[in-house]
Amino acid sequence: MSATVSTPHPGGWLKVLLSGHPHQVITNNSAPYLQRWYLIPRNRYCNIYLHRFIASDDPTCHDHPWWFASLLLHGSYHEIEPGRVTTRHRGSIAVRRAQHRHSVRLPRDAAGRETPCLSVIITGRHIRDWGFWCPNLNGTYRFVPWRQFGAGGCGENGSEAHS
Repeated sequence: MSATVSTPHPGGWLKVLLSGHPHQVITNNSAPYLQRWYLIPRNRYCNIYLHRFIASDDPTCHDHPWWFASLLLHGSYHEIEPGRVTTRHRGSIAVRRAQHRHSVRLPRDAAGRETPCLSVIITGRHIRDWGFWCPNLNGTYRFVPWRQFGAGGCGENGSEAHS
C-alpha cells in the first residue's frame, strides 16, 4: 500500500459540505478507498466525519492518531484485528483508543464487487502518529509510520498480512 491522504478540498468547509463532494479522499496505490466529509469545521480538539468506504483498507492492520467512536449508518464491514474478525452491521457502535489495531474489509456482492458502507466518526484530539503494524516472523509486530509504508506493504509482495 502506498497510503495517500489528500489535501482537504479547497473552498471553505460549508461550501464543500453542501456541494456533496468529499472534503478529503484517501487512496491506496492511487485508487480511492475512503471519502471523508467534515460534518463540523475541522479543529484540533474534536472532529466529526462522515466516512464512505468505497473499497477495503489495506489488509495490514493500522492504528489511528486519535481515539474515536464510530456509528455504522449503512452497509456492513468486517473489522480485522490480530487474532479475530468481527462483522459490523448498520447501527453498530465501536469506541477505540488510538493504539487499537484493525483493518476494514468490505463484503462483496454476488458479482464480486465490494459493497460500500457509511459511518459517522467522532475523534478526539491528535495524540500520536499513526501507522501500520507489520508481523515479524517471531509473532511480534513492528510499527511502520504511514508515510513510510510503501507499495510493498510489510514486504509480503502482495500477500495479505492478515487474511
